[in-house]
Amino acid sequence: MFDVTRDTLANLAGALPKLSEAGKEALEPLLSISQKRESLSDLSDSEISRLSIELERISKASELLDVDQGKVSEISDLISCECRTRARKRINGVYVIIDPEATNSRDLIQMAGSAISGGVSVLQYRDKQSDRSEFLENAAALMQLCDSANVAFVVNDAVDIARLVGSPFLHVGQTDLHVNSAREILAPFQCIGRSNNGLLEAKESESQGVDYLAVGAVFSTNTMGKSNRKPVGPQTLSDVKESTELPVVAIGGIDSSNINEVKASGVDSACVVSAITFADDPEKATRHLVDLWEKG
Repeated sequence: MFDVTRDTLANLAGALPKLSEAGKEALEPLLSISQKRESLSDLSDSEISRLSIELERISKASELLDVDQGKVSEISDLISCECRTRARKRINGVYVIIDPEATNSRDLIQMAGSAISGGVSVLQYRDKQSDRSEFLENAAALMQLCDSANVAFVVNDAVDIARLVGSPFLHVGQTDLHVNSAREILAPFQCIGRSNNGLLEAKESESQGVDYLAVGAVFSTNTMGKSNRKPVGPQTLSDVKESTELPVVAIGGIDSSNINEVKASGVDSACVVSAITFADDPEKATRHLVDLWEKG
């Protein structure tokens, strides 16, 4: 049940148009479910996301408006929790990283399109070489591409770019921006994933409030500068998965020869890079990996 009074929501509805013409329209679904005493699950993903954006806007300007900041925060927290709970469920299946350093000099957007056509569920954009304006332009194009195909989009490392394009996910490594600092910059509905080398790091990441755990390198790999990492192996995947309710993503050296072993560990998703992005036919390679995963 959604336990916020209709009077509180009506007050917010009166304030929203002062900030945004779309504000009152965005709040109407929330007013409706409150009146009917229904659940937030009755709202669509787009309605939830719009509400999160509008409520964040109100929260920042609450001192200038005739609204109770505590009530705004209460509703915002409920909406953000619902957003992130839904987003976590999208971390499943085959997950691909698109990086301009790992595409055999082929077009980044076309590579992403091939992977999406092949059936990936999650696509991450990683870019350590482009300038910020190009990074932002590419991220916006990839975000649009993923949205149209209902594929979860992840921005690697660059919290400012993730915020600007409104990506559902930001991914950080152990030495990147701290999760708490990233959370201060991101919108409330945006989720954070973090890389981990084993169970101890995974537990630390979970304590920081991440939304999914990436674990690896599972097998030996030379992709993206990870040749010096000692493989953790499938057993570590099982250990991490058994320790958490969060989605777990396996990463590192995964291809058609071992993806079934990864699936058997119980993880939610397998992150693949070179087996897709270096393939002669990325779409065909992706479809083959997706088929193996789904049948595994």
